[in-house]
Amino acid sequence: MSIGSLYRAGRHDIGLRLSLAANTARLRRSRVREAAGRQVVAVMLLEHLGDVVACEPVARYLKAQDPPIFLAWGVKKAYRELVDANPHIDLTLPMHCLSERLLIARSGCIDRVHDLHLPGRHCSLCRTPLLRSRDTPLGLDNYFLHGGILTSFSIAGGLPPLQEAPAVYIPRAAAARIDALGLPRRFVVVCASSNSPGKDWPPDKWRALLAHLHDDPGVAVVEVGLRPVVPAGGRPLIDLCGHLTILESAEVIRRAALFVGVDSGPAHLANAVGTPGVVLLGSFLGFPRYQPFTGPYASSEGAEIVRGEGPVAGIPVDAVFAAVLRVFAKNGSCQGR
Repeated sequence: MSIGSLYRAGRHDIGLRLSLAANTARLRRSRVREAAGRQVVAVMLLEHLGDVVACEPVARYLKAQDPPIFLAWGVKKAYRELVDANPHIDLTLPMHCLSERLLIARSGCIDRVHDLHLPGRHCSLCRTPLLRSRDTPLGLDNYFLHGGILTSFSIAGGLPPLQEAPAVYIPRAAAARIDALGLPRRFVVVCASSNSPGKDWPPDKWRALLAHLHDDPGVAVVEVGLRPVVPAGGRPLIDLCGHLTILESAEVIRRAALFVGVDSGPAHLANAVGTPGVVLLGSFLGFPRYQPFTGPYASSEGAEIVRGEGPVAGIPVDAVFAAVLRVFAKNGSCQGR
């Protein structure tokens, strides 16, 4: 191992220890103050944004089944605002890495743990990765055969195969921030980037699609996500990439007449806030056809799913634009909401 690798591993060890100590202290304080006499239940989900949004119904299910429980939720620090805003969750546990969630589960601070991670997921930061035992029939090679993200992850966590629509809880401060942006009355939101190149559509095809959209002078286009992908050309985009919090992005998407994008965190936000959508799906991770959503986007009620035979990159522009026109026709003209 190189000196640089040793240094990074050492920094990781320190970060893990500090985070573990902080989260253990949070749990112990909660047992003394808010959770006295209540069962402490923890959900562990240190996955991507879309996974956290998709699995929101887990919190509602657990609280509906046993209202007195004290519910904690382990999440990546980058996504904690989603958990902080959820009224069904009593305590957010911002985690340093995947190994920490197993150490917390074994700490004696929690009465019951629902680990939503699939067996085989390990911490890429730890020199000695920790793995959960193979106590479920699901794995990285078959989980999409059992349903969407929520359904398969809930089974992995020892829960029934949940299929409810996700929700997202947008605070007034986020709505006020979007009010201040002065967005057009009518606009389409696009998200062209995901957490994997295998789910993305080429920039030149986005340019061609936007040329079609720009034929309607009453339709503005807003791009969201971490980084802009859609190339400039024709009428300019309103580029909000990297300028919004997660919940501010959710509010922008909520106000849009239409969401168009790849399988991404913003696509799951669009599903959760009920914005009509067009989502591009192709083969991914060895699954020739998969459905990541539950709720409106799992059926034609909420979204048109444009599927490619093979990778998403092969989907033709005309097929996507035809889906956009069908969604506009179904939901009326492109009117701001």
